[in-house]
Amino acid sequence: MNQDKCMPPTDTQQGTLKPGLLLAPRLEGTARPPLKVLVLGGSGFLGQRLLHALADCPGVEALGASRRASVGPIRTAGVAGKAESRASTRWRELDSCDLPSVRAALTGMDAVVNCVAGSATAIAEGARVLVQAALQAGRPRIVHLSSQAVYGAAEGWVRANAVPDPDPGLGWYGRAKCQAEAQLRRYAGEGGQSMILRPGCIHGPGSQLWVGRIGRWLQAGRLGDLGAAGDGWSNLVHVDDVVSALMAALWRPLVPGEQPVWNLAAPDSPRWNQYFVDLALALDATPVRRLGRQLRLDAWLAGPPLKLAEIALQKIASRTASDLHLTGRLPEAIPPGLLRLWRQELRLDSRAATQLGLRFMPYEASLTASAQWFAAQAQQQQNQERQHDQEKVHTLLEAARAAPRFRADAPPSGTGPAPEKAGYP
Repeated sequence: MNQDKCMPPTDTQQGTLKPGLLLAPRLEGTARPPLKVLVLGGSGFLGQRLLHALADCPGVEALGASRRASVGPIRTAGVAGKAESRASTRWRELDSCDLPSVRAALTGMDAVVNCVAGSATAIAEGARVLVQAALQAGRPRIVHLSSQAVYGAAEGWVRANAVPDPDPGLGWYGRAKCQAEAQLRRYAGEGGQSMILRPGCIHGPGSQLWVGRIGRWLQAGRLGDLGAAGDGWSNLVHVDDVVSALMAALWRPLVPGEQPVWNLAAPDSPRWNQYFVDLALALDATPVRRLGRQLRLDAWLAGPPLKLAEIALQKIASRTASDLHLTGRLPEAIPPGLLRLWRQELRLDSRAATQLGLRFMPYEASLTASAQWFAAQAQQQQNQERQHDQEKVHTLLEAARAAPRFRADAPPSGTGPAPEKAGYP
């Protein structure tokens, strides 16, 4: 019997569930009701992937929203058997920190998935505004994407019922995520339905953070075997597994006052050193270097000025489309915070995610898919740079042709006719 890919398996089907499927729970004995879903942060890596999955579910009406204008066709990089893009989803441009705009977008919605990323204000203040708007717009269900960063400097196995308490030394991101979760707890306390997902490092096709930049650092020799500094657990989770969990949470029955929280990390995700070596081998970025002091100097000394230069070039690129290629040629800064993450022995206990009907994609499969996507992106980047260089040469040639040229048969000004016209041999 063919199972609706938007539904989870029954108990008898659980053994045949394939990893990475996009699933949502089956409402036993009833037809699944139509669902109107708002996806905040819909222009991002995960938001686009989620909107694509929702578009495949009959009866679901999805609305993407972000500060950016519509991203056009929803990209499906690396989804086996699917076209590279599909028809545009419904779109709404809004500021997630603007209460009237968010309230208007929520009107008539059954649920909202909060995938907003960016600054501390966008995360924390955006969550406060979302809760306030939801309380004024009929209390739709909120599925909130948090992060393992809420656990701060914790080490060892950590369950989802652990109290978030980020170490201030870990920076603004963990604190902002904790503040956002506090708003969601307030929403549940006032009668709203909400769920929280805390993924580890989301990788797979399309992941610039944990595949793209890692691969580029490996190819440049700036990353490799870190020794003890890379013995932390990666807590990798494939993007399609996160999408599956988000979709399942949209339909999962809740009892009044319940606010489930789930960790999301593949149980076979390796230590960082192993991931770096495996990805380097898959990308043929060998030999893998053993790094120590050089990496610390790269992150702490070169990192800040490189980041400032990147921001400056992005501002230029936002005004002049022809300068967009410059940002891709600037070495990417290695944030010092990553050095702490790569040695942190935190392991997310994700066993409770079975409540969502989720089986995680095996590490080997996700690594292969990630490497294939990286190789395709690198080839595309090379083609774009080659095309840009060719266009630049063409422009210079056209300018040269249009400019006044020196003619050998033209006499200097005021000297009379050319020699052949004056009767000289």
